[in-house]
Amino acid sequence: MRFRTWLAVVSLLALLPAAASCSGGGSRATTPTASPPGDPMAAGRYGVGTATMTFTRQTAAGPRALKTLIQYPTDAAPGTSPQDGAAPAVGRFPIVILSHGSGGEPQFHQYLTRHLASWGFIIAAPEHPGNTLADCFPCDTKSVLASAKLRPDDVTFVLDQMLALKDDPSQPLGGAVDGEKTAIAGHSFGGWTAIFAAPTGRFSVAIALAPGAPETLLVRATTVRIPTLVMAGGRDEIVPIGGVRKLYEALPADTAKTLVTLPEGHHLSFVDGCLGCTDALDAARGHALVNGYVTVFLESELVGDKRYTAYLSASQPPDAVVEPH
Repeated sequence: MRFRTWLAVVSLLALLPAAASCSGGGSRATTPTASPPGDPMAAGRYGVGTATMTFTRQTAAGPRALKTLIQYPTDAAPGTSPQDGAAPAVGRFPIVILSHGSGGEPQFHQYLTRHLASWGFIIAAPEHPGNTLADCFPCDTKSVLASAKLRPDDVTFVLDQMLALKDDPSQPLGGAVDGEKTAIAGHSFGGWTAIFAAPTGRFSVAIALAPGAPETLLVRATTVRIPTLVMAGGRDEIVPIGGVRKLYEALPADTAKTLVTLPEGHHLSFVDGCLGCTDALDAARGHALVNGYVTVFLESELVGDKRYTAYLSASQPPDAVVEPH
């Protein structure tokens, strides 16, 4: 069942519990109207702005500068090219902190960050110094272990700095951030970071895309008490699906959780340039699936728009298999 059929079926399901009221796709309202949800794989109703800020935190080893890519909704026409430094759209928008993989960069996930910004989310994606493409590729065990000690504090620090922008009149983004709706997301080592940061009490939901070293997270996962989306590639040779499944199963039984597997997906199906993708699941289709499931998860579990909940139990065979809790 491809997307249009899937959308029609799920839209009918979503309308059953939401006959009272809901807003159109991408709305920040938490009270639904009767209108059906928009296509979560398509761009949302906002234009996209982009900015780069550097937030410096103090560590035992000295200052740690976190260069952060920020993408956010604007009032420009949907689908137009992202505008550097554009004014944010009027309103307050949930914030997503996105953590890149080992030897990666925030720019590797712009298919997702731009999509989410168009749907009304502010995304702040910091570099993790010492574990970027410029620092190490491939990264050795020493650099990975060093980064593991620093990454959780990196993401919470960037969240604090984004929330603090409201106190700086020179930063128009400050008034746009909804500090009551916060998400942590990441790919690979960033997915590890998301699960590790989830129990800190700073985030409302967590998203782990092909989370790296899942076996090291099993104990930590038992303490996660926020809604969590886990996505995995069935052909991922770097993070095999078996380990991801064990991580998913370690999340508490009373935690809202969803596992989405892309049976033909690879580890790099979750980045802009998918090396290893095949015609069985090309990069464009893989990105559309990631965009769609991440969007409906955030709309349902972070924004509170329950029209989208039905999507979280709807598979799209053969491209995606959903195992909701």
